[in-house]
Amino acid sequence: MAVVAASELSNVRSSVIFEIFLTINRWCVLFWLLIESLCFVYKNATIIYPNQGHLTGEIILMLSVFFIDLFRILLGSISNRTESILLSAITIILTFAIFFGYLYFIVWQLFVTRAELIMTVIALIFTGFGIVFLILCIIFFARPTPIPSIYRQMPYRASM
Repeated sequence: MAVVAASELSNVRSSVIFEIFLTINRWCVLFWLLIESLCFVYKNATIIYPNQGHLTGEIILMLSVFFIDLFRILLGSISNRTESILLSAITIILTFAIFFGYLYFIVWQLFVTRAELIMTVIALIFTGFGIVFLILCIIFFARPTPIPSIYRQMPYRASM
């Protein structure tokens, strides 16, 4: 008779809800990039910017926020599946950076359209909920899950 391996009895602590949330958030970020790009095309055609360098800087910031947010979502997904506290902490740091990036597009951007405002607020809501889910995941990852002593001595029996 074989003894049951400890990995077979350990509890999986990764969150399916958080993984679904990250998938929806990934689509939200892609939609945000689309709306933001269309708004920049519209603003470039209709609004006269003081200088073109300002518009170029905002486009570079938009692409930076997009790629960093996709990296944050990927890192959050990996940290959830591997139950890694270190990767979750790095994801939280990136979440704060992304929060300020989105805040720029609402508060400090030179010209803000209504579509940008709505989509960026939705992205901020997803970012806020993401950090709450991530903190809950870190709490679950940090909790020890000891294997009950009854399973340590019990032999494995294959039922036929």
